[in-house]
Amino acid sequence: MKRQWTGTLQSAVATALLVVPLSTPFAQTEEEATPAIAAVEDNALPAMDCIVQPSEVVELGTSVSGILETLNADRNAFVAKGEVLASLESSVEQATLDLATARADLETTLKLRKENAAFGKRTQKRNQKLFKDSTISAYDMDRVKTETYIAQLQAKQEEDNQNIARLEAARAHEALEQRTIRSPIDGVIMERYKSIGEYIEAEPVFKIAQLNPLHVELIVPIDHFGNITRGMQAEVHPEVAPDGLDRQIATVTSVDRVADAASGTFSVQLSLPNAGYRIPSGVRCDLEFLPQELASSDE
Repeated sequence: MKRQWTGTLQSAVATALLVVPLSTPFAQTEEEATPAIAAVEDNALPAMDCIVQPSEVVELGTSVSGILETLNADRNAFVAKGEVLASLESSVEQATLDLATARADLETTLKLRKENAAFGKRTQKRNQKLFKDSTISAYDMDRVKTETYIAQLQAKQEEDNQNIARLEAARAHEALEQRTIRSPIDGVIMERYKSIGEYIEAEPVFKIAQLNPLHVELIVPIDHFGNITRGMQAEVHPEVAPDGLDRQIATVTSVDRVADAASGTFSVQLSLPNAGYRIPSGVRCDLEFLPQELASSDE
């Protein structure tokens, strides 16, 4: 009986020795580390195909209809923001502006009204003394006061008229400006749709592309959703680029929050500087996302 109890105790101790190492913190760390390493490897972003495109494409026209009178730029021309590219025939609008400007600049009537009001104030001041001495009647004094007040109102009315004339001149200027086509961006003209003498009505005249910065469009598998965030950097390799520009750094500016269910992908947009317009647009590329540590050190 004693020997049997001893054998049972030894078996229990041996079983405890086998179980204890599996429950130690060291064993838990190894088991937790293995899936963590696998997760890091799964989240690694591979090299991906992309497309380099203009950051803005604008079809430019006018808000009014008319006949195209001048064209100052053609296809492939570089244009600056605010530059006049074309204009519609606007002789009537120009004449209206000249007339409104002339009216706004007229000051003769205003000076006349102000001088008349000043004379009335001086007359009232002199008659006030005469009225105290009973030299003039109350009626005459009231008439002088009324005439002075009317002269002051006429001067104020003329000031209001001149302000209205300035507003009409500004309106005429804006109406004329509507018939002028200016570039809203710095860029290059992709297309010119119209020629001098053509009638325009709610139709574009130019298509302009902004090439600095460029946009890099990227389609990413849904498996990587959440691994790409704004501000991340990537090394872009355009398929066509001058020497020394085949490796450029772009920054993520937009990540779609809605994926495409049919293809199982989502879109990412990066901004690529292009000073001097040396990198062409409309070409394919491939990119590799930089590790965050490397991107931080580059900054």
